[in-house]
Amino acid sequence: MNKELQKVIARLEEHINLAPSEFLAFPEGELRRKPAPDKWSKKEILGHLIDSAANNHHRFVRAQFENEPLVLVPYEQNDWNQVQKYNEVDTKFLVEFWRMYNLHILWIINNFPEEKLNLKCKSIDEREMAETVFLLIKDYVDHMDHHLKQIFQ
Repeated sequence: MNKELQKVIARLEEHINLAPSEFLAFPEGELRRKPAPDKWSKKEILGHLIDSAANNHHRFVRAQFENEPLVLVPYEQNDWNQVQKYNEVDTKFLVEFWRMYNLHILWIINNFPEEKLNLKCKSIDEREMAETVFLLIKDYVDHMDHHLKQIFQ
């Protein structure tokens, strides 16, 4: 397996193993508190990571059988977060859903055909997107790193 992919997988595994208990250690009030009216709470950030998992899940699957370039459809992250009302979702359910979804993504990545990692990607609009599927996978975990740091700082 590609060494760079192994590093990405190791980071994802570490997040899956450590983040749930750390998240559940926060009092519910702190998890729901929005630092500003236009900013997400810790629960909403975790919900955003679930939305990221949902959007990338289908990309990682499609990349294994679709032709090049893999067409990436962006999503409206604020709309997704708002309509799902993550602050109102049971915290244990939210954490377990995030954990299970990422275990499934980890399974997909661990079984990803190496010859498909360099498949080119293309966005349907002008937004910046990863150039290859490997970079898409790496960006997924980098994005998770960023938001978990926001939650736990």
